[in-house]
Amino acid sequence: KEFGWHTEETFNSDNDSDEETEAVQNSIVFNIKDNLDEEKTIKVSTLEEFDYKSLKKDGYHFVGAYSDSDYTNYFDFSNITQQAYDIYVKYEVKEPFQKQENIDLNEFVEALIEKTTSFIPYWDKEFFKGKWNYIDGVFLNSVLNLYKNTGNEKYKEFFIRYINYFIAEDGTFVYYNADHERIVDNSMGYTEGELDTVCASKVLFDAYEMTNDPRYLTAIEYTYNQLMQMPICNQSPNFWHKTFYIHQIWLDGMYMYGPFLARYALLKNDLSILDTIKSQYEYIQNHMMAENGLYYHGYDTTKTIFWSQENDGRSSNFWLRSMGWFSVSIVDIVDYYPDGENKEFLLNLLNDLLNSLLNFQDETTKMFYQVVDRAEEIEMVDNFYFNGLNNLKYGNIKTLVANYAETSGSSMFAYTFMKFGKKYQNEYFKEIGREVFESVFQHSYKNKSLSNICITAGLGPENKTYRDGTLSYYLAEKVGSDDAKGVGPFIMAYIEYTY
Repeated sequence: KEFGWHTEETFNSDNDSDEETEAVQNSIVFNIKDNLDEEKTIKVSTLEEFDYKSLKKDGYHFVGAYSDSDYTNYFDFSNITQQAYDIYVKYEVKEPFQKQENIDLNEFVEALIEKTTSFIPYWDKEFFKGKWNYIDGVFLNSVLNLYKNTGNEKYKEFFIRYINYFIAEDGTFVYYNADHERIVDNSMGYTEGELDTVCASKVLFDAYEMTNDPRYLTAIEYTYNQLMQMPICNQSPNFWHKTFYIHQIWLDGMYMYGPFLARYALLKNDLSILDTIKSQYEYIQNHMMAENGLYYHGYDTTKTIFWSQENDGRSSNFWLRSMGWFSVSIVDIVDYYPDGENKEFLLNLLNDLLNSLLNFQDETTKMFYQVVDRAEEIEMVDNFYFNGLNNLKYGNIKTLVANYAETSGSSMFAYTFMKFGKKYQNEYFKEIGREVFESVFQHSYKNKSLSNICITAGLGPENKTYRDGTLSYYLAEKVGSDDAKGVGPFIMAYIEYTY
């Protein structure tokens, strides 16, 4: 049959009311055709009545709704003024998981290294930084561990050379402006007032062990002092995430500073620091864990922030990568704890989280979703979010976006499951981790490029109200390829998988 909306002459009986006739005339008709050669017509009185969630199809991922049959222009729902619209919907088959064999990522890693300069690293898809930062730290951590497991001097040389670009001979952090001018100044080379920058300094302990270069100890002490200047949240042992995220705890933060601080405790032989870290995890468990065992992205200890929809301090959703950071922080941090109550608490916390997460693993792909508990859910995303985030893929429109299997968070959990399983004799977790890693390799690694990576996500601050923790927000964030927040965990999972 021909696709399109057609009017038909209607003969009303004497009993037909004027209201019914007017309702028909004022209705909105969406004629929907998809790339599976299926058609349907949806008639509503208002856009709010449009049940777009019914477009979800088992076994398929919703790619988008378009205004043309070539699927090039997303359909804009922001200005529905006429009676009839043709919408073209595109789906992709969800490829069932297949066991992978002979996975080798060495060429991928070497290509990333060859494409990279310290000034502009290939893996940073956000913006120019020119200073010590956590994104570089995530990738350097993966290169460091490749060196530890392979003994390949190429990795060590790259690792040390990269670090020395940002840390001067006397241990001062270095800043480079856009003109490549080198400025040796801690206040410019190290971003103060945040937990993120601490993350990069975690690798300095290994750099010192490799070289005995005292510059790294100086940089470690500077990092520690900066961390100790961070404010403490209201009625909590936890740090503010950043000085402009007042009294806020984010799951991400535990990875950003936790492993560094635990390593520092061993350096100084001060185990009381490990007690403090354990209490911070315990606070998060008590205040940020939901009944389903998942963890909310953020918590405002004053319970006044705009993104806490229920005014209980919690954000609204379970963002995969935030829980990924959180899980990796625990599985790494327990390496520094002696046997005892603290270590047992952390292992039990992680065990419970991993078991809860498995309830939301995608049965087809074996990956996990950007918003963990809302698999393949379709959302009407307002242009308010796209504009605020400068997401040019969609532009200034209101359109439908679907939740998706996300690479960085899935890789983090692949790593966590495997490391936990191998170290603590849990064969089940080990095999789950291998399965998740193979699924990421199968679905996201194509032509030596790693895709489906959420580039960034956060909550607020008050002048960025589009970062509100809703499903619309998390789906409106940019998705890209080869960003270190995906590549680093992917390589770390590969190391656990291979060695």
